This record gives sequence, structure tokens and C-alpha cells, in this order.
Amino acid sequence: MLLALTVLLYGLSAHAADNALLGQRLEALEARVAELERQLRESRMGNRWKDPRLWQRIHRGMDGAAIRELLGPPERKEQRVFDTWYYHPTSKRHSYVWFDEGAVLGWSGPEP
Repeated sequence: MLLALTVLLYGLSAHAADNALLGQRLEALEARVAELERQLRESRMGNRWKDPRLWQRIHRGMDGAAIRELLGPPERKEQRVFDTWYYHPTSKRHSYVWFDEGAVLGWSGPEP
């Protein structure tokens, strides 16, 4: 009887350890899927900034989240007197948005 009880308890503790390990693996996989979905969304948005019609929707006072939703993530950002988001990979002459205290102050769309 004692042997059967010992075997049963050992089996239950091994089962609990397996469940904990499976839970950890599930959490890791869910985090990985979320990151891959984020990367996919951003890659799909990668060239949205080139569409001049989207730049026409920008207006003063928009926040960064609205700009990111509209144009996608910027290529680079600078923080000086104003925060500037640059969308063109090499030019600072066009395809940028200026922010003052988190709100759009000005912008210049892509050259045709």
C-alpha cells in the first residue's frame, strides 16, 4: 500500500512539473508570436510613408500614435528643439514630421 501511494505521489509531482514547464513554454511561444505579428505589421507598413495621399491627412495637433498608425514607424528620430521623425532613409529635406510637446507642429511629405 505504501509503495502504491509513493508511486502515485511521485507521478502527481512529475505531472505538476510537466504542467509548469508546458505553461512556461506556452507563455514563451505566445510572446514570440506577438513579436512576429508586430514585425509583420511594421513590414507591411514599411512603405506607406511614400504615399502622398497619406501625408495630406496629417494635421497640426495629431499625436505620435496617430502618425505612426498613418505612416508607419519612422526610419529615424531626432530630439532637438523639436522632435523630428524622418521617414526617408537618407534625406532630411522631405518626408519628416515635427512634433512640439507630442503634437504635430509641421511636416513635409515625399518628393514626387
